[in-house]
Amino acid sequence: MQRNTEHFHSGGSERPMRDLLLQLPLLTARPGEAIQYEEADAFLLVQIAENAEVAMNTIHLGLSAVGQILARAAPEVETGEISGDATEALGWLLAELGDFAATAFCLSAACRRHTADFAPPTPRAIASVRP
Repeated sequence: MQRNTEHFHSGGSERPMRDLLLQLPLLTARPGEAIQYEEADAFLLVQIAENAEVAMNTIHLGLSAVGQILARAAPEVETGEISGDATEALGWLLAELGDFAATAFCLSAACRRHTADFAPPTPRAIASVRP
C-alpha cells in the first residue's frame, strides 16, 4: 500500500523533528514541574505544535511501514538470516519512536490549548537554538 506523505511536510519546516528538539529549550521549565506554556511566546508555541504534529505523523507512517516489512521478513528471522540482535535493536527503536510520537502529541495538544485564541495579523518565525 502506497501512502502520500507530502501533505505532512507542506508549508512547514523541512526538518520538523530537528527543529522541534531545538525549539524546546526556548520553553521555560522547572525541575519536577510542568512546562510554563503561559510564559512562552505564542508564535513559538504554534511552531512547536506544528513541528510536533508533523513529527508524530511521520513517525506513525514510518512505524506502520516498518511493521509491514517485519511481517514480511518473519521467515528470515526464524531461519537466522536476520539476527536476533538486529531484531532486538529494531524493537527498541520502535518503542522509542512510539514514545516520542506520544510525547509529541501531548506537547502539541498543550501548545494548541495555550494558543487557541491566538490570531496574529501576520505570522512570525521563531529561530531555533543551535545544538
